[in-house]
Amino acid sequence: MRSHTISVTVSAGSISVEPESLVMTMDDDVRWTGGNAKRFSIEFEGSGPFANSRLAFGAATAALRPRVKGRFKYSVISDDDPGLTLDPIIIIDPPPTTGGG
Repeated sequence: MRSHTISVTVSAGSISVEPESLVMTMDDDVRWTGGNAKRFSIEFEGSGPFANSRLAFGAATAALRPRVKGRFKYSVISDDDPGLTLDPIIIIDPPPTTGGG
């Protein structure tokens, strides 16, 4: 299991996310962290890979483990200016198999 962090910085008129795309496995977890004091939420298209498709700031900054695999586009939405969004992706693949042959 690996832990991934996505850094989000919300500024006046812009949002930046690092990394813009993330590849992880079903065994990994991810959390979003704020690059400054500006709060944000995360909203996935469709049902998303986690228990909820919309993650408020508190939920997004906690470690989350995906429930399904696939390619998921999501929006980072500024709490101060909901019209300000950015649309990165998360790709969740099954974990690599070990041994065997």
